[in-house]
Amino acid sequence: MILSDFHVHPDFSIDAAGSVNEFCEKALELRLGAICFTTHYDYNPALDKNSGYWKCKGSKVKLTDEVVGSYLEEIEIAKNSFRERGLNVYSGIEIDYTPGTEKEAERLRSLFKFDYVLGSIHCIEGLVFSDMEQAKEYFGNRTLAQIMDDYFNLLRMSAECRFFDALGHLDYFARFGQKYCGDEINNIDIKRFAPVFEILRKNGIGIELNTSPYKRGETGFHPSKKILEEAINSGVVISSVGSDCHSPDELGKGIKEGYLFLGSKKIIPKHPV
Repeated sequence: MILSDFHVHPDFSIDAAGSVNEFCEKALELRLGAICFTTHYDYNPALDKNSGYWKCKGSKVKLTDEVVGSYLEEIEIAKNSFRERGLNVYSGIEIDYTPGTEKEAERLRSLFKFDYVLGSIHCIEGLVFSDMEQAKEYFGNRTLAQIMDDYFNLLRMSAECRFFDALGHLDYFARFGQKYCGDEINNIDIKRFAPVFEILRKNGIGIELNTSPYKRGETGFHPSKKILEEAINSGVVISSVGSDCHSPDELGKGIKEGYLFLGSKKIIPKHPV
């Protein structure tokens, strides 16, 4: 079984550590067949267009097209050098979806040649619910019904965005939300996903199997097995398996378990490999 990790954050992401080359060397050590870099692209049209930041050559810099170009150049060098050593390297990006992101996603895809574009939701009403401090403010001041209405409204909108190849960690609200909403947040009505799955199937957009709990010493996936099974039964493509790692030591965590789960369903990820 050839394993690949398609959700990798190198040190271009503000919250990540480890160069493209360091991740590739680790991938060879783990005997992965492929690796796809998916640096965060946080763009919110409701805020200053240049409010996003990346790291470039060790320095925190404003997110510009020139910086994105440098990122892709570094990956291209790695593609060529590591291909000879048996590792396929792919260029990707993870775009944080907020209303209005569509135009920026379209612009990026027309300007740059990415192998893989993930769309993910981390932010609702200006609050990053995947951040420990902002999660307290978001989840602590809303009912579960309000949270789910807000989230699934955004999820439907992101599914309609035809400039994503796949959507990432569909139930990521559960990671920090459980602390404030209890186990009920893990048992939401599966029917809420039906309209989203229909849009994804119609538009030919996949979802990822995200194994990030394993890097925290936990088990399970985002989305949960129950949601994954519903997606598969609805005809949604499982596009990739990704660890959502932010350092080389997290690379590949849970990947084998993700592939085994998909194998039990006779599913092969449809990534570019």
